[in-house]
Amino acid sequence: MGFLTATVLSGIVYDTLKCGVMLSTDNLKNKLKDWLIDQPTLLSIESGLNNLSLTNEMSELVIERKITLSSELRLLLENIKPVLESNTIIQSHTGSGDNVGRDKVINESNKR
Repeated sequence: MGFLTATVLSGIVYDTLKCGVMLSTDNLKNKLKDWLIDQPTLLSIESGLNNLSLTNEMSELVIERKITLSSELRLLLENIKPVLESNTIIQSHTGSGDNVGRDKVINESNKR
């Protein structure tokens, strides 16, 4: 998955407006939780979307076109990256020996 696209954002905006909810920073933050977006960028996206005068009567395609035509929003979207998944290892250990979750590195120079 690359940068956040106008298609993805238009789907989020369409679903939000369809439910009769106003576009707000909190709503966008909740919907865009899988993307790395700081608060100033989120506020800029909200402002850019509000400048487009979007309504719940517009189709998802119309919303996507309006977003695509906005140079401000296009620039913002190109710089938003997805949150990378991380691996979490949970271990229980009893007894003696090593409890290594991933690769074990042994410093051979200390052994003599």
